Amino acid sequence: MPKETFYRLPDEKRERIMAAAEREFLENSFEAASINHIIKEAAIPRGSFYQYFEDKKDIFLYIVNTHKNEAFGFVESFIKDSDGDVFSFMRKVIDFMISAECSEKVEGMKRIFSQPWVFDMIVSDTMKGKQEEANTPKGIMFKYIDKNQLNVENDDELIALINIFASISLGLFFKIFIMGKNVEIDKEKIRKTIYDEIATLEKKYKK
Repeated sequence: MPKETFYRLPDEKRERIMAAAEREFLENSFEAASINHIIKEAAIPRGSFYQYFEDKKDIFLYIVNTHKNEAFGFVESFIKDSDGDVFSFMRKVIDFMISAECSEKVEGMKRIFSQPWVFDMIVSDTMKGKQEEANTPKGIMFKYIDKNQLNVENDDELIALINIFASISLGLFFKIFIMGKNVEIDKEKIRKTIYDEIATLEKKYKK
């Protein structure tokens, strides 16, 4: 993650560096991305770069983490907008993931997240700690889901339901962000399949 000197930079300079770095990683694989290109576009000396970041991987992971935190913000927004209805929330998430797939921003994020080790890191991070305590999408869901709407007897059963949806959404993430860059995907067919899975869960768990 960035060094303290990076956070002390003026906003304009910090944003310029990040814009240059993100553009470089969007246009190239991690291996092909060049620190020289980043510092040239950001108009900073090479020595300054190493005052802000340890190396290329450090700034790359910072970009990944920024996008990840933005995604977590969407999760919180969707579950709040659903008034704690986990199944309404599930459909909102699926609709967002499928529709956002065509946006210019997400197209760029595809190239970032298609790095296999990045995908592994995200999946691993979501599994850390107790779900009700972790700062993850699962933890956010646990916090805001209205358990009174569900046929669950305890927190373990709620976490089991959350884990089922996590598996479904990770599968969709893989299809869109990993497979989607090489294979034509039928978004409406995928939506219908997942909606059917959600309907099955709703029949089982909703009061």
